[in-house]
Amino acid sequence: MSDSRYVVLSGLGPDRPGLVAAVTRFFADRGGNVEDSRMAILGGEFGVMMLVAATEGEIARMEAELPMLEQATGMRTLLRRTVSPEQHRKEAAMPVTIVASALDQEGIVRSIAGALHALGINVVSLETSAYPAAMSGHPLFRLEAHLDVPRGVAVAKVRQAMDEVAERFDLDVEVRAG
Repeated sequence: MSDSRYVVLSGLGPDRPGLVAAVTRFFADRGGNVEDSRMAILGGEFGVMMLVAATEGEIARMEAELPMLEQATGMRTLLRRTVSPEQHRKEAAMPVTIVASALDQEGIVRSIAGALHALGINVVSLETSAYPAAMSGHPLFRLEAHLDVPRGVAVAKVRQAMDEVAERFDLDVEVRAG
């Protein structure tokens, strides 16, 4: 779409089969194209985030008819206008991935996020999970974060910050550029 505009939908509601079909059909029926999305079940709730491209008129229709989607799905939603991914992405930033794992304990995510913030690093995506260890059943934790590291911040500096967090929480941390 040459005259594309963008909206982000965020939604949360009780999980059930057919939610993805209903949400994507809502946008397709109004001329929208889902360009990026993240969806997951958390507890008994289903969460959706979608980037949708459409024309100005199609977006206006989506905004006006959003209550129909909420009624059909039981989800609470928010539709927000945004810029294209190309407009937002920082060209000078270097992509870096962090993978961390340890015994599950309170404060890991907060500490990693705080260390990244102190370096001026933007978190592009972050996913965590807790699960039982195969043999012992002890709760384990895993985090994977994709980052935009600004020019002028060396990957070694990111590694040093993550090593400091790792020492406090006995984490295994991997920092990969690219």
